[in-house]
Amino acid sequence: MRVTIPDSPTADAAAELARMAAPPFLLNHSYRTYLFGAATVAGDVDHEAAFVAAMIHDLGLTDTHRGTQEFGVVSADVAGRFLSNRGWEPDRIRLVEQAILRHTNLQREDDPTNRVVQAGATIDVVGLGLEAIDRDELTTVLRRYPRLDFVSEMHTAFLDEMNRHPEGAFATLERAVGISGMFARNPIDRS
Repeated sequence: MRVTIPDSPTADAAAELARMAAPPFLLNHSYRTYLFGAATVAGDVDHEAAFVAAMIHDLGLTDTHRGTQEFGVVSADVAGRFLSNRGWEPDRIRLVEQAILRHTNLQREDDPTNRVVQAGATIDVVGLGLEAIDRDELTTVLRRYPRLDFVSEMHTAFLDEMNRHPEGAFATLERAVGISGMFARNPIDRS
């Protein structure tokens, strides 16, 4: 793979946190989110922060972490506590929290670290931007982190979250672009 996963104790711990909470379809999505985003976003990216954000960005959808607040807020809170316990500086913690909170925005994120999570998730969920991924890189990522039953499982999680939080990020995306209907049309599944 051209893009590699950051090699640090915090990156390893974030991957383990995700592995412990996320079902396989969601864990693989988190890895793909980072790898696709990192392959397509240029600029001054804090790759360790982007990887941590990608691994934690959907943990608010899991049975382990689901709360009364919408999933992005829960995930950002999980990340903030996790990084605070690891002694990260407040500015870097905020960067990770913002990458998580902003990954569902329809407007393109300017901050390259935030953009990695946003672009990677967008490619993996609906395929927008897939053309920027080198075909060999795509094949390698999908072989290492297969999609499994991602479309149906993510669709179910999306609808559940949308119903639980009708003013939340997923409901906003549904009203704006009908995103739930785009899951099954992702060209990544025809690659």
